[in-house]
Amino acid sequence: MRHSNENPSAKILVCGSINMDLVVRTPRLPTPGQTLIAHQLDEVSGGKGANQAVAVARLGGSVGMLAALGSDGFGATLRANLEQEGVDLEWIVTKPGPSGVAIVAVDDQSENSILVVPGANGELSPQDIQNAQAAIQNASLVMLQLEIPIQTVLHAVRLCRQHHVPVILNTAPVPEDFPSELFNVDLICPNQSETAALLKIPPPKNVDQAFAAARMLLEKGAKQVVITLGPLGAVAATKLPNGHPVIKAVEAHRVDAIDTVAAGDAFLGALAFQIAQGTALMEACLFASAAAAHAVTVRGAQPSLPYLDQVHTRL
Repeated sequence: MRHSNENPSAKILVCGSINMDLVVRTPRLPTPGQTLIAHQLDEVSGGKGANQAVAVARLGGSVGMLAALGSDGFGATLRANLEQEGVDLEWIVTKPGPSGVAIVAVDDQSENSILVVPGANGELSPQDIQNAQAAIQNASLVMLQLEIPIQTVLHAVRLCRQHHVPVILNTAPVPEDFPSELFNVDLICPNQSETAALLKIPPPKNVDQAFAAARMLLEKGAKQVVITLGPLGAVAATKLPNGHPVIKAVEAHRVDAIDTVAAGDAFLGALAFQIAQGTALMEACLFASAAAAHAVTVRGAQPSLPYLDQVHTRL
């Protein structure tokens, strides 16, 4: 597949998690106390931060990671994978102990249950962010998720604000004590369930409800909002200088989905890639929707993330 970097200076910095996903294929999910013989075990590089960084890199974007890996064998494997994908590793720190691990059980009906052990991700500290201030200052934008400590996320947002660097915040997963300060970012991107958790409302089940939720997120301080709605597409909202919101729907591509894992990460990576090139929000969302459409047709997290030509075939 080809990489194409239209603007090499538009460096995106992803501050987030890196996990080794241990995916167990099983006839059915076990009940408490039950032992089952599973079909297979796969080791797959993952973590929302790493997935989004790889998504940018495969599209040809210049991207680096600010993250933590453990001193274990998984850490070495995860580092090598990111290097192979073309992600800049300069700001990845090594913490004593295990790397982040997700244990994913998937049954024959594609239902799943997931246990996440944060490992080194939980050790990424505000001081680590401070030590990487030069990387933040020189970034065209910074992408953040919530699989690292919330105080670390807050410090990153504050540094970005200090250096006038735009922030894209993917609110996954939403903690119970979500700080109101994190609404005040350049672009906030939740899915339906995350929108519900952020606003204390039922999940938006249609575009009209998503429009109302997007307006609420703008009122809470976000400059721009994108709510992803799975097969319903997405809703994009921008606050004009006069304070009036402009909200539009983005249609989803019609595809035969076989695995929705990392579809959101494909969307976010493609969205950031376009925004870093100076693309307007609505056009960037159309590109991101095409990237997500490809992702759901391929099994696995990072294996499903598309290259630039694969996205263009869906535009």
